[in-house]
Amino acid sequence: RFLDDHGELQERFLAIKHITDCTSAGIKEALVDVLDYHGLQISRLCGQGYDGASNMRGEFNGLQKLVRDEAPYAFYVHYFAHQLQLVVVNVAQCSPAIADFFNYIPLIVTQVRSSCKRKDALLAKHQDELLDLMENGKISSGTWLDQESSITRPGDTRWGSHLRTLLRIFTMWNAVVDVLGIVVVDAREHTCQGGASGLLIKMECFEFVFIMFFSINLLSTTNYLSQALQRKNQNVVEAMHLILDVKESLQDMRDNGWESLFSQAKNFCEAHDIDVPNMDDLVGAMGQSVRTKNKVTRLHYYKVTIFNVAIDATITEMNHRFNEVSTELLDCISCLNPANNFSKFNADKLIRLAEIYAEDFT
Repeated sequence: RFLDDHGELQERFLAIKHITDCTSAGIKEALVDVLDYHGLQISRLCGQGYDGASNMRGEFNGLQKLVRDEAPYAFYVHYFAHQLQLVVVNVAQCSPAIADFFNYIPLIVTQVRSSCKRKDALLAKHQDELLDLMENGKISSGTWLDQESSITRPGDTRWGSHLRTLLRIFTMWNAVVDVLGIVVVDAREHTCQGGASGLLIKMECFEFVFIMFFSINLLSTTNYLSQALQRKNQNVVEAMHLILDVKESLQDMRDNGWESLFSQAKNFCEAHDIDVPNMDDLVGAMGQSVRTKNKVTRLHYYKVTIFNVAIDATITEMNHRFNEVSTELLDCISCLNPANNFSKFNADKLIRLAEIYAEDFT
């Protein structure tokens, strides 16, 4: 986007550039070449935005820093449309246990829906469970029976698909476990039988249940923000407020959310006859072998190695994506929105915007 000679805002797709050097310096050189070709000076840039790659956003050696060395007012704003849910999943996988959990999820989904027979069995068992809950007065509405209940594989191109998949596994837990049990008994190929048996063992353990609840809580916290950032008619001010709310919610989860999360996982395990281990027992640190000399209590393993590490990584990523400078910049720019006869106009924000771009308002 740029202003032409008549002061009109223009937006152009300039070029696709083949890059052999993917370092930040190499990308910057290619960017400068494209701008020079079109008669645009890098020193005149007043904004830049990329995805979350380290060679693009790096604070010390990333492309955005190299550009700002020559164009100090080219403030970096993270590319909002980049899929936040997928980033949260990837960042949370800095914990080996969570990475292992998300490797098993698509395998479970594949096993229970790899044929029409298994799909029908899954839906039938879930339907029977809902009827049983209604008869026992645990479900008061019949609308549950009219809703489609199916499990889809989490994909990197579907918004919130990881959260939807985990919620479906949670709500259809008994049906999923029963279908895996049927596969173990009826599978003609020993590979299918062994695979289903291993997945069944993996699911019916406390660690799997704990990470499932934790992942659902973590993704639910960021889900509404993810959807807001994807809207075409995005309200920037609302998005900025949501970002602050999500950061506060994540910090509150870290400070006060452990007890409720542990209780959720424990109660679920007890209701489904899954053994809850003694939290004072010693295990290998960071999921290592029990023979390792570096041991910690199970409480430390779940609370620190999984819970704290994943939340800290997510908060750090949020701060990288939405730092104070970019958040304030977008908030100030929003006061120039002409919608509803400039109803969002704010003189204080305009003055602050002039201070940020000091050389343009001399």
